[in-house]
Amino acid sequence: MKLVLYADDTNILVTGKNEEELYSKILVVTKQLDGWLCKSDLVVSTIKMVAMSFHYSQSAQLKPNIFIQNSKIAYKPEVKFVGICIMENLNWQSQIMLLSNTLNKTYYVIRALKQTVSSYILRNVYFAHFQTKMRYGIVLWGRSRESMKILSIQKKVIRMMIGLKKGESCKQKFKELRILTVTSLYVLEVLYYMKKYKGSVRKENQQDATI
Repeated sequence: MKLVLYADDTNILVTGKNEEELYSKILVVTKQLDGWLCKSDLVVSTIKMVAMSFHYSQSAQLKPNIFIQNSKIAYKPEVKFVGICIMENLNWQSQIMLLSNTLNKTYYVIRALKQTVSSYILRNVYFAHFQTKMRYGIVLWGRSRESMKILSIQKKVIRMMIGLKKGESCKQKFKELRILTVTSLYVLEVLYYMKKYKGSVRKENQQDATI
């Protein structure tokens, strides 16, 4: 069991090799949680609580009943957590769709500014408003096939910034502008992550090897 806290959100991750083990662990966790809430004279809004059963598309779903303060917690196939759309089948399609809509809106903002600001400022606007949004959570979804949709939008923005026609190659322009493609940015972010958390990643890998 792992407890993840972020701002006013609390997440509990429970894993099990089969339904029986999973249900047993959930009972222990919910009992401890109910005890702590009762001892602290707290009442939670179970309507806002959501359960999710992570699984691969081809695997069977395990959804044991979960009760908190005698209220059954509903399962949902998709939730949004700190701006990231998380799906139960570990697919990032919804996140890519959400990000695509956001980046397309940013494209029109940059296009509107093109006629009134210098190329230097336009490039800075790109980094501040486009790349920051594209970079957020990229370690999670950057390896998915759907990420190519983000690359297409990125190319569209670069072509617009430098005046290329639709379909013209902008590969060299990425180098000239010193802008990383979404694929290269994903690799860079993964390297940053590995360097920052290399100790914990190595420890988890060692634990997995002993199971």
